[in-house]
Order: sequence, then C-alpha cells, then structure tokens
Amino acid sequence: DIDSIREKVLKSRFQSIKQFEQMFKNRIKDYNFAPGSLVLVRNTRVEKELNRKTKPCYLGPMLVIRRTKGGSYMLAELDGSISKLRYAAFRLLPYHVHSHISVPVTSIMGFSDKALECMEGIEEEELEGNEPDKEDYE
Repeated sequence: DIDSIREKVLKSRFQSIKQFEQMFKNRIKDYNFAPGSLVLVRNTRVEKELNRKTKPCYLGPMLVIRRTKGGSYMLAELDGSISKLRYAAFRLLPYHVHSHISVPVTSIMGFSDKALECMEGIEEEELEGNEPDKEDYE
C-alpha cells in the first residue's frame, strides 16, 4: 500500500515538473557566456528607487572575463578595467552587436590565466572572511 502511494507521489511530481517546464519554456534561459563575449548587467539598485522610470535598467556593455566556480561571472569594462564585483548569472543578458569580433580576453586585459585565477582566489578568501596573503598583492 505504501509503495503504491509512493509511486503515485513520484509520478505526480515528475508530471508537475514536465508541466512547469512546458509552461515556462520560453522564459527559462540558461546562458553560458564564453570569455570575451559582451553582456548587459541588470541595474538592481534602480528597482528600489522611486524615480526608477528615468534611470537606466541595464549597465554596460561589459566584457566577460571568466565564470567562477560558484557560477558568477568576472566582468570588465570595455576600457579594460576589471570590476571587483562578481555578477550572478540571472543579472546578465547577452549584448547583441551589429558585427561580431572575437578577441582573446587575456590580450585585452594584459593578464595571464594564472593571474586571473589568483584574482578569483583573492575574492573567495575575502568572502570567507580570511585575510589574503601579502604575497597576493606583490
């Protein structure tokens, strides 16, 4: 008796998942931005302000440097300055340009992959509350 109830519950759960995916298939987007692609960042500070109608909804375009282990993105301005902030994937939208030019990120930033990994590690240490080593800044 319990096994039949368990099977019915599992069946209804899977059916509910399929129904949800079918209903919202046009709204659920899973972008996986490659390094070097241009994105727009949703300006979440504006959402709480009273005069938000006149403020820009999106910031950018910004350049994707890399995706971190946690799923957030390291971004840089078009002038090459790297942002200290990490941006969640749900805040990013692809920026559609008229002509697409692909340039390796390391040539734009002047940093090697090892240096970018070090920068990512410093950010994770600060989030955990640990002080980064002085060697990281030399």
